[in-house]
Amino acid sequence: PLYIVIVLVLLFFAILFLRTAWLCDDAYISFRTVDNAVNGYGLRWNVNERVQAYTHPLWMFFHIPFYAITKEMFLTGIFISFGVSLLTIILLLTGIAQNLAQVLIATSILGFSRAYIDFSSSGLENPMSHLLLVIFMIVFLQQNFTTKRLLFLSFIASLATLNRQDCVLLYIPALLYVWWKVENRKWGFIYLCLGFTPLVLWEIFSIIYYGFPFPNTAYAKLGTGIWKTDLIKQGLWYYAFSWK
Repeated sequence: PLYIVIVLVLLFFAILFLRTAWLCDDAYISFRTVDNAVNGYGLRWNVNERVQAYTHPLWMFFHIPFYAITKEMFLTGIFISFGVSLLTIILLLTGIAQNLAQVLIATSILGFSRAYIDFSSSGLENPMSHLLLVIFMIVFLQQNFTTKRLLFLSFIASLATLNRQDCVLLYIPALLYVWWKVENRKWGFIYLCLGFTPLVLWEIFSIIYYGFPFPNTAYAKLGTGIWKTDLIKQGLWYYAFSWK
């Protein structure tokens, strides 16, 4: 039966995750911000400087209540990633995959993807990005394109962008497609914009609190003086290595 296979697949991913689980040094930039926030120093790296050193507000906020309870970050960070990643697999196999063949194909693609497995832990925002993308696709593939459905899809895309800003590129084509399919495009556009309210509110807060709309790392990494062609070339090498 399909559900027995799904249970075995979940067990497979649980073992695979726990055997490869790790936290990278970049994650501790966010963890230090979480620690300062829990201890009353605000959302900052140094307690006397309002600097947004993290790039994933949603993921950072998600850790605050758990850390406030445990007061321990290493295992807390790993098991938060574990729970979110396992929920992603459950939704993928029960909400998108429709038969045994699709379950096995999805399992093979993700199970043999080093990029997916390695960064399903690491402490970075990838697990939340994976989860929101699967939720978005579950709703999108129902093909029931109404203005309210467009509002919900844009809200999910807004959360994904709040989790990592360049993720918006994954959602724009689908959102435009749904907007084109709704009966009233004028109201559809309004609902599309309303869905991004969480992101707009965060940007307003960021400008007031930090003085900048984007995290400090964006300005540091994008202003290196390296030619765009060199960056694109290196990105292509990265994809080639991942494929290999």
